[in-house]
Amino acid sequence: MKIKNIISIAALFVIGLCACQNKDFLYQDTARVRLEADEIWSLGTDSLSFSFTITDPGTRSQDIDIDAVIMGTVSDKDRIVNISANKEKTTADASLYSFPAQVTIPARQSSATFQVTLNRSAELEQKEVRLYIEVVPSNDFQPGVKESNHVLIKWNDKITRPTNWDSLKEYFGTYSDTKYRFMLANVPGGTEFSTEKMSWSQLMNYKVQFTNALNEYNAAHPGNPLKDENGVLVDFNN
Repeated sequence: MKIKNIISIAALFVIGLCACQNKDFLYQDTARVRLEADEIWSLGTDSLSFSFTITDPGTRSQDIDIDAVIMGTVSDKDRIVNISANKEKTTADASLYSFPAQVTIPARQSSATFQVTLNRSAELEQKEVRLYIEVVPSNDFQPGVKESNHVLIKWNDKITRPTNWDSLKEYFGTYSDTKYRFMLANVPGGTEFSTEKMSWSQLMNYKVQFTNALNEYNAAHPGNPLKDENGVLVDFNN
């Protein structure tokens, strides 16, 4: 047999094999759905993490977009996806989250976006909680493959000591969780203090800003000045 013919047969075999694999992936026999979180949160994984420490102090909740994506062909009618929290894999109290129990994928569309709302509470300052949402069977869809039929969301409001605090100590004094939370509460959410990314004058301006804010706080709370978790008065000089 000529080499050219052998190559042609091999190519046809590969094409046929891929077609079979694609057919299996698309689940032609049973319509299925997978869940995908936005890349900004999940980085392409089945889980995502969020901390309220990057938001303004008055922020009470955060919406996370999740996509329900068909693993199959589109339909000429609206179809329903059932979504549920897996209680065994969820540690968050039901009061800390909400999401729709059903999501409609419109006719001739391959996906639909829904929101999971994460709520803020005092307990999140001490611990991280988890919410495991998954696709459950409906009249229109079955769950997709195990690796992508769910999304795990982890969130908290925990303050952690910045790894570069030793270099920040000359500007803001001794570290405490209370001090750092106060700093974050008095700047736009998400500010990262750094001696490498900020100039001396920028950091000194922040020190003056925090000192003024602390003086205002203490004046508004006579007899009860701000103390840290160790009972020590918060001070940006020590």
